[in-house]
Amino acid sequence: MITYAGYQPTSGAAPRVLLLGQGWDMIKGALAAASDAGAIELIGPEASYDADANYGADSPAVLLLSPDADVPAHPDDDAGPPVLRCVPDDELDDPDLYDDLDDFVAVPCSPAELIKRILRLANRHAATSVSSGSIRVGGILLNPATYQVTANGRPVDLAWLEFQLLQFLMDNVGKVFTRDQLLASVWGVENIGGTRTVDVHIRRLRYKLESGPETYFRTVKNVGYGMVEP
Repeated sequence: MITYAGYQPTSGAAPRVLLLGQGWDMIKGALAAASDAGAIELIGPEASYDADANYGADSPAVLLLSPDADVPAHPDDDAGPPVLRCVPDDELDDPDLYDDLDDFVAVPCSPAELIKRILRLANRHAATSVSSGSIRVGGILLNPATYQVTANGRPVDLAWLEFQLLQFLMDNVGKVFTRDQLLASVWGVENIGGTRTVDVHIRRLRYKLESGPETYFRTVKNVGYGMVEP
């Protein structure tokens, strides 16, 4: 998990930040430092944001506006990523500063301050964007209604029992279960193929869902398994 100045994205991946506008002189150093540290992923700059466009894998988590950029229009108050504007110190007394913005950052600023504000917005937006009934742990999102699972936005194909085991563990993050408890809770029987069945399915979930430094599945020797936030 990438960390910077004590902050980290709950999604497990650096949030994508779409730059809107052209006046980046006062913040280009902080942007470069934050990007080089891997704390954010920059897109653009672009002249505008199209709320109806399909950005695909590059869909931004936050819109970062330079001082000269116009606030993009959203179809409704809840649509689109949150908006963070860069505001020069001599414009902080503007009474309309908060109009149509989610937050602002006074520039020039430190990389730590910029990252703190971006991650705060990205995390809040990610939490409110999870559809009703869905479960999120780190970068893993599970929808029990559609039987879909994504890892950092990437669709993951799971077998039926892999899905059931993952859902049980996500519903009980932080807890550790014996292999027998997992067999009884997920498979619905006390013994089916022995406890090796659990080991095999945990190994498959790790292979499909864990990448790089992210670790979701905890092994407690001589006890069993659990799921943790990465």
